Amino acid sequence: MNKYTIIGGGPAGLSIAYYANKKGLKYNVFEAGNKVGGNCITIEENGFYFDSGAHRLHNKDIETTEIFKNLLKKELKEINVPSQIFIDNKYVDFPITPLNLVKFLGINNFISEGIKIIFTNLIKNKNACNFKEHVISIYGKKIAELFLINYSEKLWGLKADKLSIEISGKRLKGLNIKTFLLESFFANKIKTKHLDGSFLYPYYGIGTLFEELARHINENNIKTNSRVTKIVHKKNIIKSIIINNKELPVSNLISTIPLDRLILCLSPPPQKKIIDIVDSIKFRHVILIVFFLDKKSVNKNGSMYFPSNDFPFTRIYEPRNRSKFMSPKDKTSLVVEIPCFSLDESWQMNEENLINEIQAKLIKINLFKKSEIIGSKSYRINNAYPVLEFGFNEKIDKIHAYLSKFKNLKISGRNGLFAYTHIHDQFINARKIIGDI
Repeated sequence: MNKYTIIGGGPAGLSIAYYANKKGLKYNVFEAGNKVGGNCITIEENGFYFDSGAHRLHNKDIETTEIFKNLLKKELKEINVPSQIFIDNKYVDFPITPLNLVKFLGINNFISEGIKIIFTNLIKNKNACNFKEHVISIYGKKIAELFLINYSEKLWGLKADKLSIEISGKRLKGLNIKTFLLESFFANKIKTKHLDGSFLYPYYGIGTLFEELARHINENNIKTNSRVTKIVHKKNIIKSIIINNKELPVSNLISTIPLDRLILCLSPPPQKKIIDIVDSIKFRHVILIVFFLDKKSVNKNGSMYFPSNDFPFTRIYEPRNRSKFMSPKDKTSLVVEIPCFSLDESWQMNEENLINEIQAKLIKINLFKKSEIIGSKSYRINNAYPVLEFGFNEKIDKIHAYLSKFKNLKISGRNGLFAYTHIHDQFINARKIIGDI
């Protein structure tokens, strides 16, 4: 019982393998894709590199940071790039601060909305139970709708009153009553710290982190192109898994695959009430549309956010702004993120038609000219993140309670735990899992 089978070779699975290796435990990692990293990889196309999303390594856990600094040495740099929101044909700094609002709203509207922010904070709705009520109670209706509600509805695919407060995380940190007053009266001395402006990033993309991690721990223990199709159990013990039509015995199983897939792989299956709960939880997919450009730079933003429904995408990022090595000399690229469900129009649309539609919108807002396009590519990410709708915790607790009966099963990962977590969170959780063994 001293061997560990890890399914999923993304950040969560590899972080567990790292600590298992460090502790001298026997383990194997099985990854369905053809490379490690899961939904956190870097793709190369004719000398252009782009990530599967605007991923970042936040310097928020000392041990995680040190692991990657030791692995990548000088090829891991701390960078500081701004982010902005594109709204009404203007760019506004993100996270939102009072100084941004003066520029965007004008002084009269700023004062009016400022009074509302102060008033709503004084009579704050402590019983707000969904995201919409929560942000309106902090910022007032106008600012909440302009910068937070519309964008969140596009991102998550649900109305804001159907979303959990937990989707806000720390993204609402930049605009509160304290920073509002400080920046309003001491604009030249007080600067609100931008939430994710500073982060660690490798020369050749975020995927380098996990490629190097895999090489460090023992690549022979990591099997790619290995999709789990069945998990066999008996008397509350996981006995084996079926991978590529081959049955492998299991001593201890650590799953980082999406929670719904884990449940549906179980043989025999769980009772109907668990299946029904699993059928009711949602994962959001993402389509990436990448434009390779004969242009030195588009702008200096790390990310650009688009809350308006005039655009089917939510975020655009320019890889070169993270590292000059992400594009050939004097060229750049733009990566457009379109979140959707499998039945949405974007997911169903013909690839060429979708690229042409996005291209036309980007040309219209002057991000590039048609003559500057060298090429384009689309890339699909299934189960990019769990949808944290209102009341999701109760559902997930029931699923985890059912899974807890298996004595040799542990769960980790963003989609396994059904939690909106980051790279450093996976390593923190991995330490806990291996430390408990």
